[in-house]
Amino acid sequence: MSTIVPLLLVTPLIAALHIFSDSGYAEESKLQLYLHAFYAKIEPGFVWLIDKLLKSRILGGTRPGRFILKLIGKALWFLPHGVVIDHEAALRLIDEIPEDSHIAVGPCICKMGIGAKAEPYYTDMVIMYGASAYKTAHPDEFKFLTKEEAKKLLKDFRENNLVHEVFACFRSKNWAFVICNCDARYCIPTRSYILTKEGVYPGPLVAQVDFEGCSGLKDCGTCLNICPFKAVSSNDGKSNVDVNKCMGCGLCTYRCPRAARRLVPRENYDPRFLPIEHTHPWLVKKS
Repeated sequence: MSTIVPLLLVTPLIAALHIFSDSGYAEESKLQLYLHAFYAKIEPGFVWLIDKLLKSRILGGTRPGRFILKLIGKALWFLPHGVVIDHEAALRLIDEIPEDSHIAVGPCICKMGIGAKAEPYYTDMVIMYGASAYKTAHPDEFKFLTKEEAKKLLKDFRENNLVHEVFACFRSKNWAFVICNCDARYCIPTRSYILTKEGVYPGPLVAQVDFEGCSGLKDCGTCLNICPFKAVSSNDGKSNVDVNKCMGCGLCTYRCPRAARRLVPRENYDPRFLPIEHTHPWLVKKS
C-alpha cells in the first residue's frame, strides 16, 4: 500500500517516457516502469547488504573472498551496471534526451543505503523512464529538472571530483536510466569494481599524457592524487597511464595544471550497454 499511494500521486505528472533503442528512442512498457520503481524502492536496502559484503574481512580482505564476490557480481548481471563516461559525454547525453521526457535528481542511493551524509548528497541524476521510476519510488526525495539545471549540476559534480557513470539494467542500453555521479569512497558499484572488476566498466575514452608538458609526479602529482582507479604510475618521474586501469572519467585531464593530458579513443572498444550513439556519436561504427 505504501508504494501504491506514491505511484498514484506521481502518475499524473508522467508525460511521454522513453528508453533508448537502435532507431533512437522508444516508449518504455508499463512493466519496465513498474519493475524499476519496485527496484528503486528496495535499492537502499540492497546497497546496505552489498556494503556489508564488501567490508567483510573474509570476503573483501582475502583472494578467495574476492573471488566469491566476483561470482556474486556475475550472477547479478541483470542489476544495474555502470559505464564510466567523461564530462562532455554526460552533457551530450542530457542534450540528446527528448524534450518531452524527464530528468530528475535525488540523493545518492549508495550514501542513503549506508547512512553516509557526505556532501554533495543529491547526486543521482535519473533520466527518461528512470526519472519517473525513482520519482514514483521516492516522491519526496527526487525532483524534476530542466536540461539547463541538469547540466549545471553536472558541472558542479565535476568540481567536486565525482565520476560520471551511466547505469543500465539487463546489460542493455535500452534500459539506461541514470547518470550517477560517484564518490569512490561510498559508491558501491565503484568499490565493487576496485575489488572484483565487476559492476562498472571503462568508457570509450582513455587518458593520454604529453610527456613534454608533464612536470612530473614529484613536482605536481595532481593526476596521481585524483585518480580513483589507481591508473597513474611513474615513467622516469613523469606521469604514465595504465590503459588497463584507466576508466576514462577525465578528472585527471580536467585537473592537470599543465594541460598535459587528454582523452583519446580506446582501442577496440565494445560499448556493451552504453548508448554510445548519444554520448560519443563519432565513435559509432558504420556498417
